[in-house]
Amino acid sequence: MFLKKKSESTYLIYLKVKPNSKDQKILESHVDNEYLTVLIRSKATQNKANKELINLLKNKLNISASQIEISSGIKNRYKVIRLVFNQPITEQEIINCLFN
Repeated sequence: MFLKKKSESTYLIYLKVKPNSKDQKILESHVDNEYLTVLIRSKATQNKANKELINLLKNKLNISASQIEISSGIKNRYKVIRLVFNQPITEQEIINCLFN
């Protein structure tokens, strides 16, 4: 599963980022459910793709950028993102936000 609960309000999300894409969207991976695929318009230069990724997650999840941290994969297409919410939230609520 691409989403792992660490505490009542902290989750890790596993992403495969595809920079330089035509569209910006989040896709559910049917091949391996370990990573969520995220298409990003920006190129993977000068940290632009990471900034766009954080901005996309911030808007989808309605949290601030300071609540999102790239735990690993800063220079890799496979990333582990740490999400810290201000209040307890369920996995299903996070999934609903990401795909709506």
